[in-house]
Amino acid sequence: MPRNRSSRFDSGLVIRTVVRITSLDRPKIMIEIYKSSVQNVRELKSSRKKFKRLINQSIKDKKKDVLSILTKNYALLYSSFAETCFLKMIHTPYGFSEDKIQQISRQRNLEEKWNKCLELALREIDNGNGEFRNKTQTLTRLIQKYIIEPSQIRNKIAHGQWVVAFNSENTSINTNTTSKINSLDFVKIDILFDAYEKIGQVVEDLIESPRKAHFRDFYVHLTELELLVDKTNDWSIKSKIAVLTKKYEKQKNARP
Repeated sequence: MPRNRSSRFDSGLVIRTVVRITSLDRPKIMIEIYKSSVQNVRELKSSRKKFKRLINQSIKDKKKDVLSILTKNYALLYSSFAETCFLKMIHTPYGFSEDKIQQISRQRNLEEKWNKCLELALREIDNGNGEFRNKTQTLTRLIQKYIIEPSQIRNKIAHGQWVVAFNSENTSINTNTTSKINSLDFVKIDILFDAYEKIGQVVEDLIESPRKAHFRDFYVHLTELELLVDKTNDWSIKSKIAVLTKKYEKQKNARP
């Protein structure tokens, strides 16, 4: 994609000089966690491909019950992918110091960990102007929508609430979350994987290269995310079923 493509977020920013941590400054265990997380991410990406093949087969076989089971498990896979990518990101060899990683890890839940991660990463470019506040608000909103909210649905499913969700104390039915669980759409979940790649790269650039990669690519990645959202806005499992059903019928009729 051309580097000069404009975005509605664009305005410019002056980055202050910072000192980066190198891999030589890190305890061995931090490097091991990073390398292990890379392996886990690779395996999760492989599992994603297998899930997509299974979904296509269930559509071909017209097995709606299988499709429902795969969709809920795909939601679990996405949140596992997002959490593992986050662990890999905060341990990136040329990023946070050990103290900063510990500050993030001490937070109670994923949302608080992301908030602390953003706080520490954005500190490197904080010059107090409107552009800094705009970036903070933009990243917070994107992380909430594409990472935190899906993880909250995942938590309910992981605790066995596959059809009906309860409140956090398990003392009443949570109708809003119940509706979201029963409205899960395999295609919408699949789009989350691609959206995460853009958001994760933005934050990783902030951690690893705030003076260069972040300054150069921030609006590039956000523009790519905008294009992805626009392109897939009308995509759903219903449209996927319609396309694949037509394809399978055509193949069937073409047989001698």
